[in-house]
Amino acid sequence: MGNVKKPSDLSTKVEQLLNAPYGMQGANIINNTAAQSGAWYCIIAIADNTTLDVSGCTINWEENGGALSTDLDLITGLPYYGDFSAVQLVDGAVICYSK
Repeated sequence: MGNVKKPSDLSTKVEQLLNAPYGMQGANIINNTAAQSGAWYCIIAIADNTTLDVSGCTINWEENGGALSTDLDLITGLPYYGDFSAVQLVDGAVICYSK
């Protein structure tokens, strides 16, 4: 039987980058309306009618050249990429993939 590496055992940055899209750094599921803090690079809605409360989010996105001001309805199963350090929902559920 071959050796299986845990994410913390990865020996190179290249291996870490290649494994990142597959959740090898971990993930958080958020299914409430409380603001959550973390370090995520991708979120995916895992429930229908999921809405991101932008007033409680910290994301490196802009809206018309300025800060986000409109809550965002997320399409279930579609990945949204960015630098997320706080996520808050109006409703629904998301999985947030760790950096």
